[in-house]
Amino acid sequence: MLKSINEEEAADSAAVGDTPDRPQDRRSPLLSGGRVVLQVVLMMAVLGGSYVIMNRIIESQPERSARTFRPTVYPVETVAVTPASNRPQLLLYGEVQAARSVELRPLVNGEIIAVNPDLKAGSHVAAGDELMEIDSFHFKGALSEARANLAQARATLAETEARIVAEKDQLEGAEMQLALAESDLKRAESLVESGTLTEKQVEDRRLIVSQREQAVSQRRNNQIIEDAKREQQIASIESLTWKVQQAERNLENTVLRAPFTGVVNSENAEPGRYVSSSDVVASLYDDEALEVRFTLTDAQYGRISTDADPLIGRAIGVVWVVGLSSYEYSGRIDRIAAEIASQRGGVEVVARLDPNSSPVQLRPGAFVEIDVPDRTYDSSFRIPETALFNGNEVFVVEDGKLARRIVEIAAFDGEDVIVLGGLQSGDVVMTTHLTQADDGVQVREPGARPAGPRGDGVAGQRTQGS
Repeated sequence: MLKSINEEEAADSAAVGDTPDRPQDRRSPLLSGGRVVLQVVLMMAVLGGSYVIMNRIIESQPERSARTFRPTVYPVETVAVTPASNRPQLLLYGEVQAARSVELRPLVNGEIIAVNPDLKAGSHVAAGDELMEIDSFHFKGALSEARANLAQARATLAETEARIVAEKDQLEGAEMQLALAESDLKRAESLVESGTLTEKQVEDRRLIVSQREQAVSQRRNNQIIEDAKREQQIASIESLTWKVQQAERNLENTVLRAPFTGVVNSENAEPGRYVSSSDVVASLYDDEALEVRFTLTDAQYGRISTDADPLIGRAIGVVWVVGLSSYEYSGRIDRIAAEIASQRGGVEVVARLDPNSSPVQLRPGAFVEIDVPDRTYDSSFRIPETALFNGNEVFVVEDGKLARRIVEIAAFDGEDVIVLGGLQSGDVVMTTHLTQADDGVQVREPGARPAGPRGDGVAGQRTQGS
């Protein structure tokens, strides 16, 4: 605000200081009013000049045309789908086990006198290798005794057979004498009627016939007895023959041999130790007969069981991760467990591994990854999992715009999704998980430039850069 002349004079008086000796300077009212008017005029002149200069500056700027509105176009990745038969892979985990293993026990009792140096846990042995030997002194003596008893029984049988032959000869002679006596008796009976022989002479001949009949009967009974003795001796020989075989087997069993080629899992045999048939001295497993046991969930088992390709015999892949290295093996499903694995919530499956399918030998107890082929989905589509929205929606690019499609998810396969229905062959599906995805949103593939308005390429470039 402008100050009046009187106010300025009062301020000057305060600055200088009034004294009683100096009289106060008094000015005329006309002069003070003119000064105020002058200040107001100057202020209005400054404001008017500023307004004029501002209008000149605004008018000197070039006139800008209104920017054409253009919707945002998002660069996205896409994939063209075609129907095919897709089979996802199930990633499962299981444990390797030995399909054939055995605990070795000595078949005879005795003291261990020798042990194979290779009978150590982890060592590889071949079928028929001698693992340990038991003292065979008593078993050799038992074999000799059994053979002696058998030889004696055979000699007794030969003696019995000789008596049987002699009895047969004596029986034939007695029967011949009986026949002669009976013929003589008939002649005597005919001569009695003519009076040539007396009745006493006939009775004497009848007595002879009776004696010959008793002799024949005695020879026949002797022959029966000898035949029975021979049968008894034959049975005794069979028993003694078995004892000889048993003694021979016991002597052979003093050496414990590997029943098959495999790896020693454990051993407990030392020279000087007395062992019996209840002692486990070693255990082996066949390293070429390994299997892997894993569990399928109820849903997985139900899907695969309805597939045209049966579960039994289905090829699988096995991966054994050891540190930073991984080794691959192959195999086939061999059987399904007899009972449901209720504790693990599924069906237990056993697969047989192919021998020599990898240069690195597997070992029982290894925890491995298992790739099991799932069921086959005919006329299905495979798309990346990133193309999925809200669980069962995908977006198809049609004329540069997104169109929502509802699909049926059949299975997941790693980073891909197998879908049924909702798509057609040749559809271009957006695989970029775009947050602004919705029906009608404009998109383009990376590298493609959006088209600007006709005749205004510069404007189009500006919009793209904004």
